[in-house]
Amino acid sequence: MVISMSEEKTGSEVFGFKYEEMLNRAIERLPEKIKVAAEWALPPLEVMNEGGRTIILNWKEIVTALNRDEKIVLRFLEHRLGTVGWIQKGRAILQGIIKRSRIHKLMDFFVKEYVICDVCGRPHTVLTKEKGQWIKKCEACGAWRVVERI
Repeated sequence: MVISMSEEKTGSEVFGFKYEEMLNRAIERLPEKIKVAAEWALPPLEVMNEGGRTIILNWKEIVTALNRDEKIVLRFLEHRLGTVGWIQKGRAILQGIIKRSRIHKLMDFFVKEYVICDVCGRPHTVLTKEKGQWIKKCEACGAWRVVERI
């Protein structure tokens, strides 16, 4: 059997749609916050030592950028630093004098482990707790994985 070029499928159409049409249709249906391909970065931490305490002055800004519950982020810092802390007037107060560099490293680890998607690298993730395990799900690409317990 001989197939002429006019009868041969070129693969440019699937179910009557061209690739470009399907791609444009998919992009139009994405949420607005995911369409933006801007580079995301954690705001710089403003850390101050006062008396025997360490204060993160721009706590609300940090938590808003992370898109996480402030209690979860504070609990992470408490466990990693081996101290207690509390939130007061938009600031996080940690008992003890802690070096800025240590807090920066911990926050970088938090972002990598609990915020940034491992597959697409975007910060559009949510943390959910299912069957006793924390799961990071990406709203941009749909990837998910079990993360370390907080």
